[in-house]
Amino acid sequence: MSKLSVSQLYEDLREELKLSVLSGESGMSRQINHTHFQKNGLPLAGFLKAVHPDRVQVWGSTEVRFLEDLDEEKRIEAVRKYFRMPLCAVLVTGGKDIFPGIREASNDSNVPIIVSGLPGKELMPRLSGYLEEHLSVHARLHGVLVDLYGVGVLIQGKSGIGKSECALHLVTRGHRLVADDVVDIQLRGNELVGKSTELLKHHIEVRGLGVLNLKDLFGVVAIRYEKNVEMIVELIPLTPDLAFERLGIDIETQDILGKCLPHVKIPVAPGRNIPTLIEVAARNLLLQRMGYFSAEEFSRTLSAQIALGATS
Repeated sequence: MSKLSVSQLYEDLREELKLSVLSGESGMSRQINHTHFQKNGLPLAGFLKAVHPDRVQVWGSTEVRFLEDLDEEKRIEAVRKYFRMPLCAVLVTGGKDIFPGIREASNDSNVPIIVSGLPGKELMPRLSGYLEEHLSVHARLHGVLVDLYGVGVLIQGKSGIGKSECALHLVTRGHRLVADDVVDIQLRGNELVGKSTELLKHHIEVRGLGVLNLKDLFGVVAIRYEKNVEMIVELIPLTPDLAFERLGIDIETQDILGKCLPHVKIPVAPGRNIPTLIEVAARNLLLQRMGYFSAEEFSRTLSAQIALGATS
């Protein structure tokens, strides 16, 4: 998992979320270690076992009103107990005013309080997306990621087998390139999301042509910044001793970050139209998602014909 400091979060989101540091500046180097933030209704009421200190703690209008309704003595006691915990940061939404006693507790414990000018309903989705992007489990794989008919297809294979050429051919057919050569993959929630590195973004390297910028060549319709990875197509050399399942009933899978994805192996040989085969693989996956499996349907029809012939 990547590391993320409160200071980095503040600098990255300061303008977007209209952030300002209210107190606890000396704790800005604290680390955030979780992709989810935590709302603080129960902890402020004294249920401190419910606190996850490694998450950003979010106070909205409900939490602030709760503290306002307490008398001063109880409020100070609740706040002191709360800030004794090793919190990474407290984020207050809606530009709410904070009582002086809370600032003092924040400064004493070196826990930053950051105020946002946005209401909670606008801030929380943006904060959640940012944390997911920066703290999700990730992997860096060799291959080419393309968007075919809305399906994110990761093309893999040995160096020089033609992955980039296939991707370029697919782009000329109206599909979209996400990443070439190096694909950064993150596990966001229950989905694998792939994107290019910043250096290689929009570029593709084709032997004989060099490095090409597809955004400049074909326009923005030819590229995507990121895409869910839903299928793996591996290009392998066609050899005389290569054995593979002819009907396609047995669906192979490959594990990436704990997620099993359909894994299709396509033999490469002169005269084979590999881009078309990859397109068909993506179309077939869409059919399977709708509950239609061509190989199984053919097998059932064949079995029925054989049974009919045996009884006639």
